Amino acid sequence: MRRVVRLDLPARLSRLLPRWVTQALVAIAITGIFVGIRLMLLPLIGPQAPFALAFLSTVLATLLAGWRSGALSLVLGMALVWYFVLPIQQSFVIGDGTTATTLIIVLFAQIVILVALALYQREVRRGEFERQRRINFLGHAIREMDHRTKNNFQIVTSLLTLQGSRSPNPEVQAALKEATERLKAIAAVYDALAPSSQGLVAVRLQDQMEEICSQIRRGILPDGITLVSDIEPMLVPHDVAVSIGIIVNELVTNACKHAFGEAGGTIWVRAAKEGEGARIEVADDGKGFTPAPSSRKGLGTKLVAAFVQRIGGKAEVRATPGGGTTHSISLPPSAE
Repeated sequence: MRRVVRLDLPARLSRLLPRWVTQALVAIAITGIFVGIRLMLLPLIGPQAPFALAFLSTVLATLLAGWRSGALSLVLGMALVWYFVLPIQQSFVIGDGTTATTLIIVLFAQIVILVALALYQREVRRGEFERQRRINFLGHAIREMDHRTKNNFQIVTSLLTLQGSRSPNPEVQAALKEATERLKAIAAVYDALAPSSQGLVAVRLQDQMEEICSQIRRGILPDGITLVSDIEPMLVPHDVAVSIGIIVNELVTNACKHAFGEAGGTIWVRAAKEGEGARIEVADDGKGFTPAPSSRKGLGTKLVAAFVQRIGGKAEVRATPGGGTTHSISLPPSAE
């Protein structure tokens, strides 16, 4: 729906001047401008169409400062024309019936215009108030839904953590811990939703990735391993952000478990724009990567491949200069 633009000078200048002062100044200024225009045109048109500019003055003052300003401009314009233009000039004496009829008709017409504009502005204000009320309601509803969604994620992750701590089986504990981290990676998307002109479908990738890295540092990062993030600010669609979060979580988790010996090392998470698309990298300076047969690939590796395919990206694994492994994910232009 197209928005109606309304210029309300008294409201905009309310911090400097009282509303009634602004309305009076606008009426006087506009009337003065049109009087000046009338005087410049006087040699050309003489006493013809004496009230033409008075109509314009009333309309403009009403649009800029409200009906009170328009009413004052109406009174000033009528008085000036009556005194200086109509016969008998420089007098408020009505010379004949024609002059009286003209004054009554013009006054009635200007009052009708003033009332019509005032009613229009009132409806515009009502529409703005209703639109703002709806925006406030939707904002409150979105914040409430966001709050409940985050609470639900926290409840589920807490249940998984509790269940893992109660299980005597180390494999079950590890599996539930990995599931918890995957869920946290998805939950990080909701903290990075971008309320912008792009709408709520856009996610601030930098915020999301920093949150995931922080969670990994607090949760599963072993002693001796450093996680460094270098994320360029960018917006990505919500579904792409979910996939990227899971991919990065799996690659970092995998590096923590398999890339290093007792000496530890460093893992880097990088994201940068690349042409019209973007590139995500997870690199380490560990002992290197040996591709496993398809039959021996773990769940994490399969998840990475599935989510890379889901977003239409391309995955590449190469040796990191100086030792280690770099996983690189190229995102298509539509994902940036």
